[in-house]
Amino acid sequence: MKKVFLMVLVFVLALSFSVYAGGGLVGTKIYVDPGHGGSDSGAVGPTGLTEKEVNLRVGTVLKNCLIEYGGATVRMSRTTDVYVSLSDRVNDANSWGADRFISVHHNASSDPSVNGTETYCYTYGSSYSFDLRNKVHAQLLAWGGLPDRGTKTADFYVLKYTSMPTILTEASFISNPDEEARLRDAGYTWREGYYIYKGIADHYGVSY
Repeated sequence: MKKVFLMVLVFVLALSFSVYAGGGLVGTKIYVDPGHGGSDSGAVGPTGLTEKEVNLRVGTVLKNCLIEYGGATVRMSRTTDVYVSLSDRVNDANSWGADRFISVHHNASSDPSVNGTETYCYTYGSSYSFDLRNKVHAQLLAWGGLPDRGTKTADFYVLKYTSMPTILTEASFISNPDEEARLRDAGYTWREGYYIYKGIADHYGVSY
């Protein structure tokens, strides 16, 4: 009996430590989708920085934060510079049974002075999609302090055809020369990934 009691006590203490350490996403399956890749560079900055590179860097940070701080289970659409079709990304997430899908992107404009933060969910998405979008958007604004271009809806492929609440982040404009320079800084993009994680934690109502 004493042995059973000690085993239960150890389990409770371990669980308490996990929650205290921020492991509130244990058992949650998050699909992280760094946009573009391989032959699809995405947007390109004034001095040649590619969106696909930045997306992968931020997506990798997000994955690490979700695992290390939140205890989530994470799957990525790509972990290297390879091309993955939109349908393959969506089908992979759907078949895996992801609870949430986060697609990481960076915007571009023909006007190099434009910068700001936008976050999207599906036009006919669930209330969970809208809440996830709003919580992540608020944290991205706190991260970059960039102009708020708003929370938006769209019928982008990954938003429309995923079977779980899904968002697409456009944290900033790589076409802006000053922003491109900041996006070259690993510390800056690390914070971006971390703040997306914080938004997801806010959505789930857990500590970080």
